Amino acid sequence: MADRFDNEEEPRLPRGWVRHPRERMLMTPLVSGFGGLLAFFSVVFVVVWLPIHTFDPPPSGDWAPLSDDAQNGRNLFASNGCYVCHSGYSRPQDVRYQLYFLYPKVSEPGDFYGSDQSPNLFGTERTGPDLSQDSGWHPDDWHRAHFYNPRFVDPFSLMPPMKSLFSDRQVDELVTFEQTRSGKSGLLRYAGELYAKHVALTVQGFPEPYTGFQGAHKPIVPQKETKPPPNQLEEAPNLSQIDRSYWLAGNALPVTDANLLRGKEVFLERCVACHGPLGNGKGPGSTFMSPPPADFTDKDDACCGGDTGPGDFYYRVLRGWPGTAMENFGERLSVDDIWRVIMFVKTIPNGTLKEPHRLPTTEDYIVWQPSKELLAWIKTHQQLAQNAAFSKQQLSDPYIEEARRVFPGLAPGDQIVVNGLETPLDLTDAAAGIRTIYERLLDKAWADARARGETLPPESQKGIPPTVPGQQ
Repeated sequence: MADRFDNEEEPRLPRGWVRHPRERMLMTPLVSGFGGLLAFFSVVFVVVWLPIHTFDPPPSGDWAPLSDDAQNGRNLFASNGCYVCHSGYSRPQDVRYQLYFLYPKVSEPGDFYGSDQSPNLFGTERTGPDLSQDSGWHPDDWHRAHFYNPRFVDPFSLMPPMKSLFSDRQVDELVTFEQTRSGKSGLLRYAGELYAKHVALTVQGFPEPYTGFQGAHKPIVPQKETKPPPNQLEEAPNLSQIDRSYWLAGNALPVTDANLLRGKEVFLERCVACHGPLGNGKGPGSTFMSPPPADFTDKDDACCGGDTGPGDFYYRVLRGWPGTAMENFGERLSVDDIWRVIMFVKTIPNGTLKEPHRLPTTEDYIVWQPSKELLAWIKTHQQLAQNAAFSKQQLSDPYIEEARRVFPGLAPGDQIVVNGLETPLDLTDAAAGIRTIYERLLDKAWADARARGETLPPESQKGIPPTVPGQQ
């Protein structure tokens, strides 16, 4: 049968028709492969090579070079793929957008001037928050704990631990990069953070924090006894970092069993990594930090401390405490939940964390009352009506603005004596100290970049003062 079909002639076509040509492959595998490679390398040329080799914008006024340590940290950041989750520009759909800014600083091409910023660490996925404006919002010890194990400072973090990837020196270089990558505005914040750290350590009697990952293998830093100057409120330096409108504020919500229970839930979710599951300041991240996290188990402190009122705690949770590892939660917790967790903190001295399933009640709540010393101090020295926030004067000096950010409780004319500080704690001296630190950081970065052979703009760019973007 097969032979019969093979011998059959092809059917005849009608007159005027043309037989269809035999089918054959027009694009061979060689041509297809060549075309695919050409398309691929054309995209690479246009998207990768061309921007890298032709991107040469003039520097912006906010641009600052990187020091050698920061440059080494940047190389570690890039080589370990950190930019995949943490890219370097802001956009409204990002994780933790508006954490520090209502409207983040808009990146300019000139912010990425020079070969030390090439290739740009933009990235696309953004699983984690944008870090382009992260400089100065946390102290160095917070960053070390975060790199060692992110859950030590943020229990909800998706970031993997870095404790097995970096040496002590490498993690400090990474921290330097994070603290100085945001241009002059970031250097100004970092200078304010360093100045506030110096004040906090001096006031509370703690040493400098451990470097690298040493905090993972050390005890909590020891505290030495400090005595306040005579005729001065002991807590006055701490109050200088809290807007004085909050010094005598009471709870904005009623103290109820339901509010206390919700406060305990928030505390266990957010606070135990630093303050510990018992609220005694001995969480897993506490050994990295100096000053260490607060201990909430003291009844006398809960009822009568000069800086432990509900308003004081509320401001610290809302805005953070510069110079310490206490960061702001104003964009992560609702206003009501902040008040609820503060109420719960006032029950910890009565053992509400010692038993996992114990429900806090209003009987556990310790009522705070201002001491006679506090009332006398705000009557004769730092009067509430002299709050600097009540002034209509617009600030133009960026160093005064930064001093006001880290010491919102100080008003012009206030002078707080701190044993161990060379100058009194006031806005003018704080601004001068912050400026000195800022200029030292900027001078070192310029010197290191010049020694590396980087292309630097004219010296006049260095003299452009930093700006203070509109923080939350």
